[in-house]
Amino acid sequence: MSVKLVVLGAGGLVGARLTLLAIKNEKLHVGPTEELPLAKIALFDQRDNMPAEAKADPRTEVVLGDLTDKETIEKLVAPEGCSHVIVIHLAALLSGYAEENFDLGMKVNLHGTLNVMENVRALKDKLGKPQTYVYVSTDYVTCFNEFNKTHPCNEESFRLSPVSYGCQKACCELLISDYTRKGFIDGRVGRLSAVIGRPGWSNSISYPYTGIFTQPLEGKDYDVPLPMDVPYPCSSLNNNVAGLLYLATKVDGEAIGHNRVVQLPAKSFTLAQIWEATQAVAKAESVTLGNVKQVAPEGGTTTVKEINVCPFVDCGKAERLGLPMSVDLKDIITDYVNTYIKK
Repeated sequence: MSVKLVVLGAGGLVGARLTLLAIKNEKLHVGPTEELPLAKIALFDQRDNMPAEAKADPRTEVVLGDLTDKETIEKLVAPEGCSHVIVIHLAALLSGYAEENFDLGMKVNLHGTLNVMENVRALKDKLGKPQTYVYVSTDYVTCFNEFNKTHPCNEESFRLSPVSYGCQKACCELLISDYTRKGFIDGRVGRLSAVIGRPGWSNSISYPYTGIFTQPLEGKDYDVPLPMDVPYPCSSLNNNVAGLLYLATKVDGEAIGHNRVVQLPAKSFTLAQIWEATQAVAKAESVTLGNVKQVAPEGGTTTVKEINVCPFVDCGKAERLGLPMSVDLKDIITDYVNTYIKK
């Protein structure tokens, strides 16, 4: 009896950090009370950006390929002698890219996900029970309507995203709940708010909430294309990684309920709050900052030019299920300094 862990999108920001956490485990839970040896780890992405430490683990196999290719995913999730398979699916085409290229967004975010789900579904016949599939979604699925703007959004909030990326993710959330109801898979959806602290640039609506601290910490000036006073739900990379692994291994599936979505912990910050915290961290860490200045929205570099994400999320379900709840702004910024500035 043993476990195979499959991480889709293992070369991305969250996936890479998750793999580093995973390899520290000799065993993984396959429920609240049962633990089994972690015998195999399969890391998947389009390009080989996986951490060297993770690739060096003798249990690890790296697979590069196309999420929509049936044969590739079938081989990737194959049990290889293990009694349990846990798949954590992070791979996606982010909001701005999916908005620019609708067809590619549909291919990766919808059809690619369906391909993975069908291959996980097929494991039930091989292993005798539904296998665990953790899908990483986004709070961008919710409708940007007056009610959601004025009430914290949760797993039950109406889904009708203002962008294609969110609509594609919403489709998958619903299908995962139904596949689980039918007994095909043990689906669990970890819904993330903006993971701030990504190095470099990304074509995501949330990028200014990252760029306002990452760029000045690197000594660069940053033009802020959004109002400084708009609250935006933000999450911690380290807490997300711990929460996803917890959701995959230690949560009783029955406790999740018919709606398989769990909003992972997040707190809402304004750009002004992030910039204030950045200055405090820079002072404490003796980092010389670049400058920030306000520019018109059309001066921004991302496809989506205005905030159309609901400003607050309710993380009560995650707390009830026992997920880690640590989201501290200064800790997020300090982690970026220690990982990328003082490396």
